[in-house]
Amino acid sequence: MTHTQLHVFITVAETRNFTRAAEALGFTQSAVSQMIRSLEDELGITLFSRSRSGIAITSIGERMLQHAREILRITSCMKEEADAYQGIETGTLRIGSIHSVSNRILPGLIGSFRKRYPQVEIVLFEGEHAEVNHWLAGSVVDVGFTIHPEKDVHVFPLVRDEMLVVVPDDHPLRTEAALSFEQIADKCFIMLKDDCMKKLLHENGIVPVSTFEVRDAGTILAMVQEWVGVTILPELYMPDRLPKVAPIPLRPAISRELVMAVRDLQTVSPMTAEFILHAQSVFAAKEKSNHATVARSTAD
Repeated sequence: MTHTQLHVFITVAETRNFTRAAEALGFTQSAVSQMIRSLEDELGITLFSRSRSGIAITSIGERMLQHAREILRITSCMKEEADAYQGIETGTLRIGSIHSVSNRILPGLIGSFRKRYPQVEIVLFEGEHAEVNHWLAGSVVDVGFTIHPEKDVHVFPLVRDEMLVVVPDDHPLRTEAALSFEQIADKCFIMLKDDCMKKLLHENGIVPVSTFEVRDAGTILAMVQEWVGVTILPELYMPDRLPKVAPIPLRPAISRELVMAVRDLQTVSPMTAEFILHAQSVFAAKEKSNHATVARSTAD
């Protein structure tokens, strides 16, 4: 089997369509079909079931897909290490991230990293916690940003994400230094449609009776601004420019930890290792800056 065959196999599996895969790869549809058939013959298995409604990957095909991704990842690592040995900084970095991180943190992080390594291609996959974990396990991404990593991955803690109560900026509670859930329990509550968030609140004794469940944090903040209700959101969901709302610390405090995760620390590519070090230094600098700001405020 060849790298081209494996690349074609992965693309067909992701697009679930020979024609779309051919268009994405710049091959003819017949060439893609022939390479898949040749790979199936060589392995002695059926990778895709064909029917009038289309194609679907088989159970053994799913297992082969993970191996194919791992083979290409390892060969990519070899090429990157050879390039690094020669002083050439190239490669592809595939990042998986939950929505709050890709909205608030990754733009600046990726931007500063690309200034250091302009030759590196960066591919971003955005999804829910379970999707990020699935991408890590299947070698779809090199590094993942998540709150709930699987137990068998290596994690790098980055920051604690505090829960905040959010009320309209002209609400009677807006001047409170902190708010308990009991103070807003009788209000119209807007819940973030996130099972992990619900679980975190429930584990801490907070069981809100939500009037609305909304997937997008921006929509929730807009609803709060218009006095539709109040909410509890992670600090990472707060945009730099807030609408007319007041985020207030929740007491007792509830937080969750944002981490970077890799499938196997021993096999990360040189560029992935560089990105991990870069991210750690950026977060360390932010934490130091925040401490300095707090110290100045206390002194004043």
